Amino acid sequence: MVFQTHYLYPVVIEQTESNLSMYFPDFPGAAVTAVDLVEGLARAKELLAFRIVELEETGQPLPDPSAPEKIELEEASDRIVFLEVFIPPYRDAAANKAVTKNCTLPKWLRDEGDKAGLNFSLILQNGLKDALGLAKHDHSNNERAAQ
Repeated sequence: MVFQTHYLYPVVIEQTESNLSMYFPDFPGAAVTAVDLVEGLARAKELLAFRIVELEETGQPLPDPSAPEKIELEEASDRIVFLEVFIPPYRDAAANKAVTKNCTLPKWLRDEGDKAGLNFSLILQNGLKDALGLAKHDHSNNERAAQ
């Protein structure tokens, strides 16, 4: 499946007595609070990016962005702002997060590796890359190594 690189979604900004609340009408439950607009927009953009990547990874469809006239505001002071997010860096970060994988090996081999101070995770990663023909230095695109 081919995904877009840029997305644009509305975020509603509500001013309270002590801070700003921001929520995405197209992503129920996706909201942030902040003390000022700059911090709030940065946090909202990051939340939007992570939510988009989460939906992509689980194969769920992304909602269409709501038109401003379709968004009901609770207070006259509420504002709608559109946030654009460039997704590839967030996809790369998600693809490179560490995950746990159990590996079974003979006790004597584990003991020898421990004595030698070997990094089992690094050895397993490099071995898998070799077996798959992936370049050892490539951490984001997992392109096939040049033959």
